[in-house]
Amino acid sequence: MRIAFKLAVCALATFFLLTSDTSAKKLKKEELISLHLKSIGENLARKTRLAQGVGTMDIRVGGSGKLAGPAVFVSEGTMLRSSFRFGHATYAEETAIRNGDKVEVRHITPGQRSQLGDVLWNNFLRLMQEGLYGGVLGTDWALLDVQGRRSKLNYKGLKKFDDKKVHQLQYRMRKGVDYNINLYFEPETYRHVASRYLLVVPASMGRRIENIRGSQSSQGDLGGSATAPRVADPESRSRITLEERFEDFKEVDGLTLPHTYRLTVNQSLQRSSFVGHWEMKFNNITHDRAIDSKIFTIK
Repeated sequence: MRIAFKLAVCALATFFLLTSDTSAKKLKKEELISLHLKSIGENLARKTRLAQGVGTMDIRVGGSGKLAGPAVFVSEGTMLRSSFRFGHATYAEETAIRNGDKVEVRHITPGQRSQLGDVLWNNFLRLMQEGLYGGVLGTDWALLDVQGRRSKLNYKGLKKFDDKKVHQLQYRMRKGVDYNINLYFEPETYRHVASRYLLVVPASMGRRIENIRGSQSSQGDLGGSATAPRVADPESRSRITLEERFEDFKEVDGLTLPHTYRLTVNQSLQRSSFVGHWEMKFNNITHDRAIDSKIFTIK
């Protein structure tokens, strides 16, 4: 009995070691991409994808304010539209559109974009053109055609991210702005769980959003009156980080897709800073529906 018990324990220990080694082993970049695409599903080619749910906005640093409303992330080929509809007097809607190589980030009030809109428009438009923005939610996800994009990839191994070990893939575009781009993949499933984009620019290029002010409404809890200090030194440098998170993976039409999508803007100036979160929680994702192409129109 003791011998049988010892053999069983050894077999179990060997199993766990092998399983752990499989998820933690060092991979080639081609292997990681292949495993990632398999984690999504077999039939990746979809004409359209429509994700609908609830969106929220939460400013944490450099202002204050919370809003909520319907959210949509829809894509068809190289066309994409993400939209938060907050319905607030000074922040009715947050909309970003890609139509091939053309991109538009709309104003929230005449002549003014939100901090998220500013960061996308002034600093990260290439992410949308490259098919990185939105990750696997977009039908033109960058890793579906690495060869066609001729991007330069570098596998960095298992790295700590939020106190968890994940596979890190460094992504460099063939041309354009020299961003610091890192994509992160869950070691057990190879799902794409996060992207982090860093750009260092003159602080004068970044603008902040004023606090959302108003009374209680059905769209969310509004409040706050303190404003972030303005930057007096135009020569100071600004570190702008845009981070995407993908969570709550579920199977839809044979594809495993995230049902929570979070965007975080973290802007560090010499004398001020800003942190804000925009999140979409999807309760419905459908494929291959006929979509009115007018929603991808660039004004």
